[in-house]
Amino acid sequence: LPLGDTATIPLHERWSENGVPHCTVIKDGGDDPDVTHGAVIGAFINTIPSRERRNGGSLPVIIKGGTGVGLVTKPGLPVKAGEAAINPIPRKMIRRAIREAFAQDLSSALSLKKVEVTIFVPEGQKLAKKTFNPRLGILDGISILGTTGIVKPFSHQAYRETISFGLDIARAAEASETVLSTGGMSERFARRQFPHIKEEGFIQMGDYVGYALNQTLKKGFRRITIAAFMGKLSKIAAGSTYTHARSFPLDIALLVSLGKELNLPGSLLQKIAQYITTRGILEILLKHEAYQLIDALCQQAVKSLYAMVQNKGTILLVLYSFDGKVLWYGGKEGKIAGIA
Repeated sequence: LPLGDTATIPLHERWSENGVPHCTVIKDGGDDPDVTHGAVIGAFINTIPSRERRNGGSLPVIIKGGTGVGLVTKPGLPVKAGEAAINPIPRKMIRRAIREAFAQDLSSALSLKKVEVTIFVPEGQKLAKKTFNPRLGILDGISILGTTGIVKPFSHQAYRETISFGLDIARAAEASETVLSTGGMSERFARRQFPHIKEEGFIQMGDYVGYALNQTLKKGFRRITIAAFMGKLSKIAAGSTYTHARSFPLDIALLVSLGKELNLPGSLLQKIAQYITTRGILEILLKHEAYQLIDALCQQAVKSLYAMVQNKGTILLVLYSFDGKVLWYGGKEGKIAGIA
């Protein structure tokens, strides 16, 4: 798994077609309300021999999408247009697992030019119709996602209790402040940025922004930092206290409206309006150095956060790029740090 642990996953079926090994597993979504829960997900592997023996180095592993795995057709996603919708972390996990397996027979591995792994989901096309993939420009299948390799309890009550228990632990550890992150990756970036904050003070709030803020204040914390990426932050700026995509879809109009107030070029606003993901919008803003729109969006998000708690406490907000850079860090008084 990405964080160093290992997991044993039972195979559903395994067979060979023309000498090519295949296997499948059953997706266990746990308490996460995911349309892929119970789906069959499989892989098959082709080994490509080399005319000359390789002189060590990592075994090249090519990852492909088969039946039921979506194809990315638009920019702004973690995977480039034209590639299978298999996100970077799952790709890393697959490559590491393949190389570990072949390392058990190093002589055989060195005789290979590369290994091709194809992921397939027999019911993927049908399942994709129940997701946002078609709106995101991901066609003909589902996406293979993940950041930790572990499903956490995402049922509403279970997740709220997890937040509350985490805050209790932070209080017991005498943490003086908390960082509420929207997920695992934003938490890792925040831990790196705020090494002075006790480990127990980092809480993953997920989509439960309003609930987490109010619980944090209720349990006696008065200094709170919200760590987020562009997608969740834009929903917070729009006033959402619960940011799940099913309940609160992305509001591109807010970004365009803020851009008009800032008198940004009409051509840039048209580009923003055409994008369907905030990742793509962020790339455009950074490319055109439209930092004032990022600043305006963050300040609007800070106002919304204070509104959720009736202006109590001290709330700071940090916006990260997808590679961990601090794009904006500040609070009610404005930006403290970030890009120009």
